[in-house]
Formats: sequence, structure tokens, C-alpha cells
Amino acid sequence: MNAGHNPDMPELDISEPGLPGVDGSGALLFLENLRYRWAGSSKDVLDIGRFSVSRGERVFLQGVSGSGKTTLLNLLGGVITPDSGVVSILDTDLTKLGHAARDTFRADHIGFVFQQFNLIPYLSLIDNVTLPCRFSKTRRNRITAKGTTPADEATRLLSQLGLNEEARSSRSVTALSVGQQQRVAVARAMIGSPELIIADEPTSALDVQARFAFLDLLFHEVEASNATLLFVSHDPALQKRFERSVRMVDINRAGITEEA
Repeated sequence: MNAGHNPDMPELDISEPGLPGVDGSGALLFLENLRYRWAGSSKDVLDIGRFSVSRGERVFLQGVSGSGKTTLLNLLGGVITPDSGVVSILDTDLTKLGHAARDTFRADHIGFVFQQFNLIPYLSLIDNVTLPCRFSKTRRNRITAKGTTPADEATRLLSQLGLNEEARSSRSVTALSVGQQQRVAVARAMIGSPELIIADEPTSALDVQARFAFLDLLFHEVEASNATLLFVSHDPALQKRFERSVRMVDINRAGITEEA
């Protein structure tokens, strides 16, 4: 089993997508014959024959707790590697990269919106939003190519997402409402125009009306940056807003397992 970093695997220069490639996928995200089993377990958590997401597509991925969706997101982020199969994003097979190269790829090309937001309480709103730029030269270069700075881009994103000047000047993100913290998390994911946005249960703390309002804001920013969106949720009421809806139980041949 290969659930960690292989020290013998060479690191690759993946500052821009394209190497190594997966011939013929043509999709932004492409999975094939993907299998993963936790150490010490006799049963696969994931067994996915094929799954793809086209560039610019907005996909709703529905899965209950234990369906393998969290494990899948860890694989897509390069946090873990599969026992077998292909995990290709932007024609780069993450299974062919070492640990540090996967971290670099994730920082450059994937924006995450987490369920708990994972904001840093001792950082200002602007510093929270610009945090990915500290780890990604690619994101910084995309911003400077537009003739602006990470701080100015963070301010623009927060304004676009409805955070007024008073909220932006708050001394701590902990002083913000849940909905405001959520928008800060989206701005952080979007800064530097990563090609893939992965949202993991970001609306679970909101009421129904606020969930749909949040989706409108998220869709607007994703479209403005020409990003691809994979939205993961257990809430089927949201799926009608998406171009395509996929159930984990339909793509994961391992079926529903213990907490995954």
C-alpha cells in the first residue's frame, strides 16, 4: 500500500501544468481505476473505475458520511496517494509526483473551501485571504500580471463577496459572523485564480436561504475566473443549482464503508 511519501520518487518541476501527462483525458480532472485502502484494513475505501470533470464545469458531488468523499478529496489534494490508478488534474498525474511536488501543485492550482473554513484567528482578513500567495509563486505571478498586488486583490475579492469596509477592517476573523467567515474562506480559495476550486460542505452551517445566496456568490466568482468547481455536500437540495450531479455511491464501487 502507498499511503505516504515514497522517498525514492524524484521531485518534478510542475510550476505550470502539463507534465507528466495522461494521454487522451482531455478533462481538467480525470480519475481512472482508482483504489485506496487504509493501512491495516482489509477493505477498499475507494474503488472508482472512471470519473472526470471538464474544464469550466460545475459539479455537485453528493455523499453521506462514510461514502469515501473525504478520502477522495485528500487524494485530489495530493495529501495521500492511491494504492493504484490515475489521479490527473490539468494533465498532471499526481501519483507520479513526490510529496513536495504534490504540495506545490496543490498550492498553485487548487483552491479549497473547507467546511470549518480553517481561518487563522491571529491574522487579519487580508492576510487570511493572501495566505495562499505565500506558498505559491504561480498565484502571486498571476496577480502581478494583472497589474495589482495580493493585498489589493484580496480587498477586491472581499468587496465582490459582499464584505463591506467595516467588516474588512475587523481586527480578528473571529469577530465575523459565520456567513462572513465563509466569504473570507471563498476569497482565500479564489485568490490567484487557481484552475480548480473544491468546496467541502461549505454551507452546512447556513440556513436554506443563505445557502442559495452563497451559491450565487460562489458561482459568480468561479465564472469570473474561468475556474472549475467541484462542490461536495450531503445536501441534495443544492444539486438542482449545478450543471451536473454525481453521487458517491454511483462512482465508488467499494460502496459505503465505515467513516471515510
